[in-house]
Amino acid sequence: MWNPADILYALLHYRLRWIIPMVIVAAGALFYAAIKPNSWDATQAIVLRDEAVSSLGRPGEFNRIEDMKHAQETVLQLTRSREVIEAALIQLGPPANRWTTSTWPSKEDIASARKSISVHSPSGTEFGTTEMLYISVEADTPERARHFNQLICAELDLKLGEMRNNRAQSLVDELNYREQQAGNALSSVTSHLSEMESNVGTDLAELRILNEVGSGNGNLREQMVEIKNELRAAMANQQSANQLLQILATAQQNTSELIATPNQLLDSQPALRRLKEGLIDAQLRSAQLQGIRTNDHPGVIAARHAEEEIRAHLHQEIGLAISGLKAEQTVNASRIAQLETMLDDVSLRMTKLASLRASYNNLVSEVREKNDKLTRIRTDLADARSSVSAATTTSLITKVSTPEVSDYPVGPSRKLIAGAGMLGGLFFGIGVLVLTTSPMPLHPSQPLPSANSQTNGSSSPSSEAPHAGHGLSLKEALFHLANRTPSTN
Repeated sequence: MWNPADILYALLHYRLRWIIPMVIVAAGALFYAAIKPNSWDATQAIVLRDEAVSSLGRPGEFNRIEDMKHAQETVLQLTRSREVIEAALIQLGPPANRWTTSTWPSKEDIASARKSISVHSPSGTEFGTTEMLYISVEADTPERARHFNQLICAELDLKLGEMRNNRAQSLVDELNYREQQAGNALSSVTSHLSEMESNVGTDLAELRILNEVGSGNGNLREQMVEIKNELRAAMANQQSANQLLQILATAQQNTSELIATPNQLLDSQPALRRLKEGLIDAQLRSAQLQGIRTNDHPGVIAARHAEEEIRAHLHQEIGLAISGLKAEQTVNASRIAQLETMLDDVSLRMTKLASLRASYNNLVSEVREKNDKLTRIRTDLADARSSVSAATTTSLITKVSTPEVSDYPVGPSRKLIAGAGMLGGLFFGIGVLVLTTSPMPLHPSQPLPSANSQTNGSSSPSSEAPHAGHGLSLKEALFHLANRTPSTN
């Protein structure tokens, strides 16, 4: 077990064991501090813009956090890529203290520069949550660090533009191919639709109206309605003429039957209607005169003669009306047959259009869908072409001010390195001393020397000086150190 006396004894007695390691370590630290190159840091703040200018959002702004993270990861990879670093180093040139004669920049130069480049987010924020990024580079001088940072940012912007241009150009090629395919598909469907419409002929407008839901009646449907109305009127006239013909045939035998005929049936025979009314008036006058005069009275006789005359004219007119009604029946029958033929033709055309409506609707819908698809592809193609044009004229990163160079070199200073080396050497030397030296305990049978015997010089010849070590006080250890035998070490 070590105690302060043992430690002090070991430090003084075996001083070379800890002084030499301390001197070696301190000398190494001093040498490193003397030859250590200074490294200066330059940081550039940038704001990243969205690569895809979408119509759904404002240009240059990210719609989602995931898009921002993806873009910033792309910036991180491009900043530390070999192409960006090599191009920047070629423009920067080799440092003044470069000792090798290999081609600049070599693989080692690029690897060393990659280690000195870092991309990070502002302090206190997570990477990918803010549009601002910091690009930091290190170099042996402040001016070189600032210039190197500017070159890295310029090459990064150039590579981002090239990548955006390549992506937009590939998208343009793909959209050109898709536009061609969509145009061919649209042409094929349009030709089928045109062929069907040409087969429909004059009923195309009716087919289009029939295909549109909620639209009004077409010409063919209105024509059908008119034919049905005319046919209904013709059949009603034919039926009315048949009834009137039967009545007139009976009235031809007895004119009194004509008086009971309804006036609606006589609308088509105005002469008969007038004679009927005249006969009724003559019968009334005859009845009135017979009520106030005798049958032999000239007025009564004249009234009877007038009535008979009207009956004769009425009988003659009934014959003419019967002939006219028979001719009208023939005309009505021909008209009804014609209207039925027209109705059958229109019905057949409507049935044909109804059978074509489903196929026509599918073709129209397909043409409309392919036309909309082609329109969207052409819109995307126009956007992609504008993106190709803007790739070389717009910048995807915006620099915030100029690169900020650190006021002091990066890392510990030379004084700190030298002090740390000396302190570390001291601890290292003490450690070596502790590992190579063990405490020497004092034997219990050995008597403790007295100060008087040592002063007078009357020590026993057989007794040896006790070893410093365990069991001695600080005063006793110092006394033994003062009277010890010189060591061969």
